Amino acid sequence: MVRETKVGRGDESAKRRRKEGGSSGRIDEESATTEQILEVEEENISEDEEGNWVDIDREVSMGKVLTEDEEMDKYRRGLEYILGGEFGSFEQETTVSSMLTTHKAIQHASTASALQLYSIKVEETKLVWPLHVYGMVAARDPVDRNRNILFNRKRDNCQILTEDDPYLLLTGPSRAIVFLDPVDFEIDLKVKGGVEDKERLIHQVYTYNGTTGPDGTRCSNENCAIHLHFKELDETVQATIIGAQIIRGSWPSGYAGQIACSDAPSSHEEVLLLDFPDGINPPVVDRDGNLDLSRRVVSVDVHKDMVVCVKAYPVCGDLKQTIVSGDVMFTPQQCGITEGICDLGGNCQVEFKIAWSLLVVANWLLPS
Repeated sequence: MVRETKVGRGDESAKRRRKEGGSSGRIDEESATTEQILEVEEENISEDEEGNWVDIDREVSMGKVLTEDEEMDKYRRGLEYILGGEFGSFEQETTVSSMLTTHKAIQHASTASALQLYSIKVEETKLVWPLHVYGMVAARDPVDRNRNILFNRKRDNCQILTEDDPYLLLTGPSRAIVFLDPVDFEIDLKVKGGVEDKERLIHQVYTYNGTTGPDGTRCSNENCAIHLHFKELDETVQATIIGAQIIRGSWPSGYAGQIACSDAPSSHEEVLLLDFPDGINPPVVDRDGNLDLSRRVVSVDVHKDMVVCVKAYPVCGDLKQTIVSGDVMFTPQQCGITEGICDLGGNCQVEFKIAWSLLVVANWLLPS
């Protein structure tokens, strides 16, 4: 079901105040503030579109209890009414780059509030482990309301979750999740079984509007609970790891490992970039030792450094006792590319290349 708030509605009282004040809905793009930009976007919602919201809400006010699929259909229709096809179809994925200002300046690009996603965990399931999970999880933010894919697997490429390791292997976001207006998390997960049309695990939208616990939030149904672990960062830039290469030595043979980043070497909140727990050498994409990271985009607090940590440990059940580790620290930038080397005790050196960029709060502000 749809949680918390309806997407795209904005603050109704603020909208009324702007209309009563005679706002024309037009601004000077040369000097517009972020607040003015978002206000004009809300004012562009037509009266017909507002009326469609009333029709949708009437279904619930009449006392009808909707199924998850009916709730999602209601959400879909509402989003399509609001967007009016301006940003493509409901299934459209975001095309906004994470490297907007890496090589050039863009007007209206700035630091901005963003959500840093750490993990997505399947909890409290009534099903029998292990779970062969497939489906999609995506975020929709005010930049374009398109899908920013976090997890996406087809039925023939399930991820096997166990009771000891119930975390989804995330591959996104593909750019920062901007938080200047409510952000939707669209969850459509299934468990592979015998009959495909009866494999639903959970199908919901959770809308984050700034009110949640310190470690994110949970949504649930009769099958399971999903723990979205994220944190709101007030002033951020985005870092894209465009290179992770073993430039000296080799990975310790037979050792498992992790590559993660955080804002402190000992932080318990890490963004997992690559995990190979079975002792097989880390995935490489070519003979030059370039590592194939699962995730590459990280939101970074401008007032804190970004620390990339590499750990190696023996394969011995669930115990992960680090044998060798190293880290490299990066100072946040608004543009350009920086490099740093992580040394694993002389046995292996990994070079990281980071592309830095500011954010934009609305897709229509980008150069055509």
